[in-house]
Amino acid sequence: MTNFNRAIVLISLLVTPGIIWATHNSAKSIEARVAPIGSINFGSATKAGGQTTTASSDGGTVDGPAVYASSCATCHDAGLAGAPITGKADDWAGRLDAGMETLVGHAINGFQGSKGVMPAKGGNINLSDEEVTEAVRHMVSLLDTDIPESGSDAATAMSESEQADSTTQVASGSTGEGYVLDAEVSKQVYTSYCTICHGAGVAGAPVTGDKANWESRLAQGMEVLLDHAINGFQGSAGVMPAKGGFANLSDEEVSQAVYYMVAQLK
Repeated sequence: MTNFNRAIVLISLLVTPGIIWATHNSAKSIEARVAPIGSINFGSATKAGGQTTTASSDGGTVDGPAVYASSCATCHDAGLAGAPITGKADDWAGRLDAGMETLVGHAINGFQGSKGVMPAKGGNINLSDEEVTEAVRHMVSLLDTDIPESGSDAATAMSESEQADSTTQVASGSTGEGYVLDAEVSKQVYTSYCTICHGAGVAGAPVTGDKANWESRLAQGMEVLLDHAINGFQGSAGVMPAKGGFANLSDEEVSQAVYYMVAQLK
């Protein structure tokens, strides 16, 4: 190979990688690599089988059946904690009379009735109001019946009365046991995080309002109760996960939930 040919080869080896790098990192090349692989159609859309998805507040879509499967089926497929079984008309009869607005309100905010307990958003606080609403609409659609958006005044009043009669109304302030109860916070935390187990005795949890369940635990004192609720406890009767499994709760919020449950024993 002549010196001239060697020079040509050497120049080619030096220049070619630079050309490739420049082309690979050109604006057009980068834009093609980071382009989205698909798109989302916003607004209402009809799915197979006549199911619908609804636009959510963040611009996405809400799939009621999917929300139900991931967050509601555990209780509503089996009737846990008094939940009305999906598709079982008899379980839903009295509830439907209150209207869709009341059903959705109970599902979002939680509800304690004589037949059982509905934790706020099924205990999954990460769900949006739209997701809960569509999950409820999905369950109702499986009953093949018409339901008014708002129920009769009598049915709604009966529903609210049932809730009021099923729990002891607590007032904020210092108690004889030396702790300070915040009525609003305590009930909100309990309803949102604790009812799923303490409403039905899941995993050996003492049922709220059942004095026999709580007698031996109360004998240990409030300090021990709070320690077990905050840090977790494995006993012979069952297990209490630390903060009920919700690490996002503060110690004070957990304490308020315990105060609320104790107040139901008065």
